[in-house]
Amino acid sequence: MIHQRAFIFFIAFGLATWSLAVTAQQPERVWRIGYLSATEAPGEPQAQSRRLIMEAALARLGYIEGKNLVIERRLLSDRVERVNEAAAELAALQPDAMVAVNTPDVAAALSVTKTIPIVFVNPADPIGSGFIASLARPGGNATGTTGLTIELIGKRLELLKDIAAGHTHIGFISMQKGISAPLDHVNQTKFDTASAKAKALGLTIAWRPLSNSGDVDALFASIAANGDQALYVVFDPLTIQAQRRIAELAISHKIPAVYEIRDYVVSGGLVSYTYLRTHNFERVAVFVDKIFKGANPAELPVEQPTTFELVINLKTAKALGLTIPQALLLRADEVIQ
Repeated sequence: MIHQRAFIFFIAFGLATWSLAVTAQQPERVWRIGYLSATEAPGEPQAQSRRLIMEAALARLGYIEGKNLVIERRLLSDRVERVNEAAAELAALQPDAMVAVNTPDVAAALSVTKTIPIVFVNPADPIGSGFIASLARPGGNATGTTGLTIELIGKRLELLKDIAAGHTHIGFISMQKGISAPLDHVNQTKFDTASAKAKALGLTIAWRPLSNSGDVDALFASIAANGDQALYVVFDPLTIQAQRRIAELAISHKIPAVYEIRDYVVSGGLVSYTYLRTHNFERVAVFVDKIFKGANPAELPVEQPTTFELVINLKTAKALGLTIPQALLLRADEVIQ
């Protein structure tokens, strides 16, 4: 009986030891993410800083690039016409998830896969663009965070009126139509919203497209010829690439401008008001983690921002001969001297 018990013990011990050895030999799973952005260029510091925030958040959750995480990136800068091709390249790699940053990226990702989970970061109008069924229940293979880009247009025009009283003729700058159908839809929605708000504020607004060639000088020749006194600048792949030149010519023409995101103001623009984009990039990691652990993107509610930032470039205001109201300076989250 004793020998039988000893035999059973050694068999059990051996099985346990073998199981531990097998477990120890199994390599840690390597997760794969495809990252798509039509508004970023490799090495561009402001966009890169947001990607690093996302990657740091992933690392805090245990996903470390070079160890158990591979990130395939497609950063297209001004080559938005390549976004569908880039999305197809990423989908062919069969990543565990795709991160799509803005409207054209989400549209492209959804056009090439209905099975790979997609986490989006900043599409302006995900319901109106047909990306999701609702914020509470997205219903497909995409979810993530969105900005209140459309809803903030009125606030931006109010800021422009407060800063530049009497500048009633507004030029609406965005990329020309025909380059990206999803952006055409969003920019039309933005212009329609801006037109309604401008009318309520006693302003007039007209569309001034930036051509695919990125010829900002020609754009400002049109602005000057049409007597535009202030500008509303849309964030899109062409204007973000031309951000510094737009800011320079706005100053040289003495035209105040409001921008949709902080990057333009850092590059010399006058003022921006938007949601805290860095927070959205940080939240990407949470969505990715949930999906890697088995969550269905169709049932993960889309998050909207709750934190916003007002950024004012005081140096640019002085160059334009404008005095920023003290109340606005006190409200500002960042004042660039």
